Amino acid sequence: MDPDTSTSQGRRLLPLLLAVAVLAVLVWALVAGGPGGPQEPSAATTSAGPADAAAPRGTTATPGPADPTAAPEPGAPPSPGEGRTVPVETVPVLPAVGLDATGDFGTGLTVRLTAIEAVDGVARAPGEVAGPALAVTLRAANDSTGTIPLDDVVVLLSYGQDRTPATDLGQGSTPLSGSLSAGASATGTYVFAVPEDVRDDLRVEIAADAAPTVAFAGSLD
Repeated sequence: MDPDTSTSQGRRLLPLLLAVAVLAVLVWALVAGGPGGPQEPSAATTSAGPADAAAPRGTTATPGPADPTAAPEPGAPPSPGEGRTVPVETVPVLPAVGLDATGDFGTGLTVRLTAIEAVDGVARAPGEVAGPALAVTLRAANDSTGTIPLDDVVVLLSYGQDRTPATDLGQGSTPLSGSLSAGASATGTYVFAVPEDVRDDLRVEIAADAAPTVAFAGSLD
């Protein structure tokens, strides 16, 4: 074959070979980047945490049970607590004795009504009503060997068959207070608003600390 002829044919085949090579590169690129080809991990995939990696694509992670120790969300009402019934002990009341008798608490403390006098009640505090009243004076004695507190002594007066409670008046009252040493005694006065026509049925109750309440009953007429 003539050398010139071979050279001319080679020059004509060179563009065809280059076109075939470019076409092969394009086909490889399409295959490599297609759905079935290998893919480089994206930034979102490489930065996902364990929770995201555990959930398969196309599914939604189901939240687990709520933590009972977790703080409630803002605006959520607080959970109610457990209600408990606390028993309350009732202080017994001893049988009533006469107005001139001595009441014994059984703790070494005794009380006696030394006077019940009719007075004109003076209203000073809200809820008080001026008018006929009774000033009840009592004497407390400590027959025990220890000290007895008097700040918790409460004196109540009621009248009539319905046991209507009388309103206590601060004006003129000097309640028992402080402590009573062994063998000592103290006097206190308590003023109550009591109508004149109901004084034939009086009841005075005296409570001291947790001891049983002593009661006096009788008539002033």
